[in-house]
Amino acid sequence: MSSLTTVRHPKGPVETKPDRGAVPFVWAFFDSSVGAKLTVAFTGLGLVIFTVFHMIGNLKVFQGPEAINNYAYFLKHDLGILIWIARAGLLALFVLHLTLAIRLTLRSRAARPTPYAHPGSVQATISSRTMIWSGIVVGLFVLFHLAHFTFAWIHGAEIEPGKVVSYMDLPPKNGKADVYSMVVAGFTTPWLSILYIVAQIVLFAHLMHGVQSSFQTLGLKNNRFRHVVRILGFAIATLILVGNVGIVLGVWFGFAPPLYPKA
Repeated sequence: MSSLTTVRHPKGPVETKPDRGAVPFVWAFFDSSVGAKLTVAFTGLGLVIFTVFHMIGNLKVFQGPEAINNYAYFLKHDLGILIWIARAGLLALFVLHLTLAIRLTLRSRAARPTPYAHPGSVQATISSRTMIWSGIVVGLFVLFHLAHFTFAWIHGAEIEPGKVVSYMDLPPKNGKADVYSMVVAGFTTPWLSILYIVAQIVLFAHLMHGVQSSFQTLGLKNNRFRHVVRILGFAIATLILVGNVGIVLGVWFGFAPPLYPKA
């Protein structure tokens, strides 16, 4: 008798259980290894695109206070409901990416609890062997970054000698929040600058393998395009590293001079 049978009615057909009929298709997709890998690839590339545009926007700090303050005002006020939709989308991408990546790794390890006699990781890069850990570090850094600049819980700005205020209490410039002074105050503080630089190095290591892995999952890293994908992965990771670290070091070395403190 089939394993799907339940109770056989003496005068009727065999009753069968629906094959996961109550499980939504989306859940079934995410629960499968193929679906999870595709989701990790697409969400990862989506987060990379956001990171690049976020970096480009932050580089406006070197154009002066008006440029970056106007940019921040546009994002917060002019976009209206769209900015909240974008934030919700980014949060969903981030949670899906990290959750499914961790679950895939745990499944892979559970499938072979006994390590190979000659581990394949011998020829793997440090970046590929530490993807989960670097991803967790980047995730924790994102939370710190939000606490620092978005919620102003971490650090303040000195507007007068000995007078430190929250970023939220900085005097506005031309009716707009003084994001310029927030960035300068943060990156003229040595321990914050070092923390951000270390986080960007970890992100670089994560992206070095992550971008290539995403293209491989999508079937684009074949023999014909293998070297192109490697170069592209390295170029994207390097671009983000140089851009973000350049902001920190540029502010640190005075290319974006502080407006405060005032005597």
